[in-house]
Amino acid sequence: MATFIHYSPAISETGILPEDVLDMLHEDDHSLDNPVVSEVMDIYAKLHEISDIQGGYVIFENIERYPEIGEIRIEDWVIKTSHKICKLMEGAEMMAVFICTAGQGFSDYARKYNKEGDYLKGYVVDTLGSVLVEKSMDFIQSEFERQMQKNGMNITNRYSPGYCNWPIDDQKQLFSLLPFNKCNILLSDSCLMIPIKSVSGIIGIGKKVKKSSYSCDICNNFTCIYRKLKNNQYRTNNS
Repeated sequence: MATFIHYSPAISETGILPEDVLDMLHEDDHSLDNPVVSEVMDIYAKLHEISDIQGGYVIFENIERYPEIGEIRIEDWVIKTSHKICKLMEGAEMMAVFICTAGQGFSDYARKYNKEGDYLKGYVVDTLGSVLVEKSMDFIQSEFERQMQKNGMNITNRYSPGYCNWPIDDQKQLFSLLPFNKCNILLSDSCLMIPIKSVSGIIGIGKKVKKSSYSCDICNNFTCIYRKLKNNQYRTNNS
């Protein structure tokens, strides 16, 4: 099996801020006397003890796209990414399969707080874990892109099962392409990643592939919890 490139970024390297969590919680009032802000700041201060960030990727050269049926073959495994994602991989000469987790601590702490009846704190922990795993993968993707550019290659955006009609059960194929239990991430029979605050997916690599600065507009999943975060990132980067 190809080499797994492993990362374990520090909290500071992810760039996560309390404001990111408040935005995900739809909290416009960021004043310190807001009880939600108080809870976010309290949990944010405990990130080092709650989180266990790990992630990385494997690069595969043996790939084939079938845009007419919306499938991509990586080694001996076929993933049914949907027509949209397959089209967005146009020009890909290689493919990276990635995983990343914020760690089991978020589920453990959320369960603890909920059991104690502190549901707001439990919800804040859960939300913070969702934001952190995306921020962590942003960091890994940025490092990955830098390495590819040194080799004269570009990369696409990253895409995950559940996005743009890509069936969630394709997680099985992705995990078959990765070392078992890498980054302490396992896949349940129902294709739920454990720890829950984990992501997986693919990134296309090639001299002619394109990476857009914003891609939520091509997806019809309007209930995605990451759409608001991506919207805010886009507005910030273009203000």
